[in-house]
Amino acid sequence: MGVKVGSRSTVSVFFVLSGFVMAAAADRCRGSLLMNSVARYLRLAVPVTASCLLAWGWLTAFPDSASALKAALPAPSRWLDYTYQGTIHPIWHAAADGLLGNFLRGDSAFNNVLWTMQIELFGSLGIFVLYALTKGPTRLWSLLAAGVAILLWLPDTYIGFVFGAGLYEAHRRGLLRTSRILLPIASFIVALVVGGMGDGAHERLGLPGVPEALELGEPRGFVNGVAAALLIYATLTLPWLARGLSRSVPLSLGRISFGLYLVHVPPLYTIVAWSYLQGVPEAVLAPLYLVGMLILAWVFTHAVDEPSLRWIAALRSRIGQPRVQLRT
Repeated sequence: MGVKVGSRSTVSVFFVLSGFVMAAAADRCRGSLLMNSVARYLRLAVPVTASCLLAWGWLTAFPDSASALKAALPAPSRWLDYTYQGTIHPIWHAAADGLLGNFLRGDSAFNNVLWTMQIELFGSLGIFVLYALTKGPTRLWSLLAAGVAILLWLPDTYIGFVFGAGLYEAHRRGLLRTSRILLPIASFIVALVVGGMGDGAHERLGLPGVPEALELGEPRGFVNGVAAALLIYATLTLPWLARGLSRSVPLSLGRISFGLYLVHVPPLYTIVAWSYLQGVPEAVLAPLYLVGMLILAWVFTHAVDEPSLRWIAALRSRIGQPRVQLRT
């Protein structure tokens, strides 16, 4: 079966974007650290819980599709091990997983893309704490120290938040302006090449041995974070790229991107897997899946994601906090 989920190189871009947006929000919103943290948790937990409930429905309807697909594939699939197969727990397990479990464990067997949510939550909280405790040059030195601490003791994926916050600080200070167009263009090319190499690229290319975090194609490595930061830097400094991303289609996709991320995987190991095993050709499944996920993401955005943003903004206003929209 040729359906492949988006790579973790792409997810690195979202971590850098989150670092940028969280830094901007923390810089603008001088309110309570506790309120900022609660708002960030709610912004993630409400749509994540809704996605777990949807996934529970898919899995309940097709409880054996993942295990049947795994048995039918010519090569083992580790990805299919990261979801419930067979007996599905009651619905309250899905709700508890969305509200708390996935943030504590860093994974979810209902919706296996939720491995990112622990990183999103704790990375965001780290930015809020740093901005609450520092300002001016001290903040820049603190970001540098946080980056070193992450490389020494924490998962490399957290480095994206430091890169994002660093880009925000540089952008706010006008340090990204350059008269040399070659630098942002070179950054854009390097970001596309390095970020698009795929898992295991270092070994495939026969490159010399380096620490795992520095290998090309390492899913959660430092190199993917650098490539993502270079891509965001290019977007901030290349007017034609920024204009292209500001057109209606990219903006519409950006609007539903979080919903699309949350809903796109469970149908793969349920209805898509079942259909494939029934003999539906991939050439038919692929476009139907694509169109179906865009529609589902649009519905999810309008029914869950955007109402939750409005609710959080109203909650902030009710307790006297500035209205800061955190879309990432």
